Amino acid sequence: LQETKMFNVPIALVNEMLGPLFDYCFLPSVGLSGGIMLAWRTDTWSMENVSIQRFSVTAKASMLNVAGGPWWMTVVYGPQDDVDKMEFLDSLVAVRTASPGAWLLCGDFNMIYKEADKNNGRLDRRGMRRFRSFINRMEIDELHLSGRRFTWSNRRDTPTLERLDRAFASPDWMAIFPNHLLRALSSDCSDYCPLLLQTNTVLW
Repeated sequence: LQETKMFNVPIALVNEMLGPLFDYCFLPSVGLSGGIMLAWRTDTWSMENVSIQRFSVTAKASMLNVAGGPWWMTVVYGPQDDVDKMEFLDSLVAVRTASPGAWLLCGDFNMIYKEADKNNGRLDRRGMRRFRSFINRMEIDELHLSGRRFTWSNRRDTPTLERLDRAFASPDWMAIFPNHLLRALSSDCSDYCPLLLQTNTVLW
């Protein structure tokens, strides 16, 4: 979960939301901004080497009782201030250096790298170039999003729409999960739409 807006995430709340089978880690919010929670079912997944940075949470995931090597997952909530965006991308380079192997990078980046990611011409082209350069440097591919073009709206009468939420993966992660499916869900209580990633889906 990105931007929980919670400085503390008590176990009682997690049990209420998800049930007692889940364990979790979290990055506290700064005031009412930011915050990340990563939770997993303990009867299905093992999470190790948890690393909590200023803009991200990273853990090494292994599926219990299933053959195949582990992989890394990094969940991000990108800063909104331009002055912090370079530090954000640099921090992800450091995370990747410390997490070799199959890697999934997902969350709210608060950045775009293509003109098609926004419905108007008010573009930060320098930020877009930096984001594209980061993607190329990390040698990651974006997971195709089904069901929606944009993931955020400012909900004005003439809305600004952007695709701020996305998922990237390394080629070896793609090889582990060739039948993955990323799709957008509907939401009436947020200006963002939640994303659901299924790692083993039969595509008809």
